[in-house]
Amino acid sequence: MIKGSIILFSLILTFKSISQNQHEEPHFFSANSKHLEFPKINDDENVILHTGYSLVYEENCEQAKWVAYTLTKKETEGVEERGNKFIVDPFVHTGSATIADYSKSGFDRGHLAPAADMKWSETVMKESFFFSNMSPQVPSFNRGIWKKLEEKVRDWAVLYDSVLIVTGPILNNNLKKIGPNEVCVPDYYYKVIFDFKKDHSKAIGFIMPNKGSSEPLINFAKTIDEVEKATGIDFFFQFSDKFENELEAKFCRECWQW
Repeated sequence: MIKGSIILFSLILTFKSISQNQHEEPHFFSANSKHLEFPKINDDENVILHTGYSLVYEENCEQAKWVAYTLTKKETEGVEERGNKFIVDPFVHTGSATIADYSKSGFDRGHLAPAADMKWSETVMKESFFFSNMSPQVPSFNRGIWKKLEEKVRDWAVLYDSVLIVTGPILNNNLKKIGPNEVCVPDYYYKVIFDFKKDHSKAIGFIMPNKGSSEPLINFAKTIDEVEKATGIDFFFQFSDKFENELEAKFCRECWQW
């Protein structure tokens, strides 16, 4: 276990060193990169690499700051049944939230990387129930508009063959907290979706309040620049400045099938 941890830490440091280097050409730092979805990693942050998704854990709020993964059309065809065993994430060395934090809180253990995106293997389904992938969500939000957005993203993964996804809570210092570990209850959540097709690439962001809503998804759509301003996270930094700026400033409603 110690040897595995050393190898994992080495991989994280290697990726971090590579990913912080900026290049103008090609659009991204490596044509074979498996981590185009990763936002920029701060010096005091470490990426936790799970099989189906990766994350940066925010200890002060006992949940992920962001969760990132690529979802392919083939993966949406997985048949693994949904699990229901929520477990502490063994890779969060400071300890993640636990079942006691959510018990009788009135909040759902809301997935950031949804279980329905992890049907392609038993391992990834199990890992999707790590508490590091959970955030306190109002039930009408988790089971309503948030679920609707997750379903739309899966539709896009099928339609466009694959999409890159970054999602998480918008965290700040003034949030309500629940449970013995003081898990923050976010007021808002975000999701960023990127369809990489070189000259025909497109990206879209969403910011949603943590409450039920019957509004159409399009009403919550944002540019990536707007999501960056709200979260303080730098998305798609691996690309050239010109490509990144054009991608993040533009919201093309007609480019996405609704």
